[in-house]
Amino acid sequence: MFTIADCDRVGTTLADIRTRGALRVAHTNDYRPFSYRAADGTPIGIDVDVAQRFATALGVRIEWVDTTWSSLAADLAARRFDVAMSGVSITTERARAGCFSAPYFTTGKTAMTRCAAARRFDSLATLDRPDVTIVVNRGGTNERFVADHLTHATVVVRDDNRAAIETLARGGADAMITDAIEARVESRDDPALCVAAPPTLFDDVRKAYYFDDDATWKVWIDAQLDALRRDGSLDAIVARYVGPERAP
Repeated sequence: MFTIADCDRVGTTLADIRTRGALRVAHTNDYRPFSYRAADGTPIGIDVDVAQRFATALGVRIEWVDTTWSSLAADLAARRFDVAMSGVSITTERARAGCFSAPYFTTGKTAMTRCAAARRFDSLATLDRPDVTIVVNRGGTNERFVADHLTHATVVVRDDNRAAIETLARGGADAMITDAIEARVESRDDPALCVAAPPTLFDDVRKAYYFDDDATWKVWIDAQLDALRRDGSLDAIVARYVGPERAP
């Protein structure tokens, strides 16, 4: 069970957004179904839709702030954004530096593989072998999970999720460790990629929105999320990108 530290600072985020006339939203653009780019470069995904709902409720425009999993903490410390909405996983390390909203999605780490390889990786023991090559994106919870649990496997690190997925699809690795929701979407759309059905979950991952310590801002975001849940809007947004089942 995750414990999310309380936001206790009296901040000015809401007032700053309204004065600025813009909600600054950080996103990585590499993580389906939460935050990625359409063919024309337009930001799309679950969190993009929710961010647009937030901006409408505030009566302001959105300013998209590009970030990476490696630079997220530094961008938070530099106050480059008002909220990070990119499928951010709750971690103790991140909670020490900032605040999280109430969780809005639950998934877990799993192994996505190449279908043509026909190798089964249904446990950490089958993955943690010198003859297994794991690809992972740099700077996020996937890389941390691999460092903590797969100390014997050969590890290939790529700069972002898209590059890691492409490496796997081309045969440059046996498996990619990622959240099961991403594995589900990617394997559905690329016949070269496979994930078990249901996927083997190696841990519990909860997604939330991430921001600087500001109690008033957290209350506002949590209230908006609650309203989206109660009127069915959040489920409809998830279904748009994932399907009707809120599977891991």
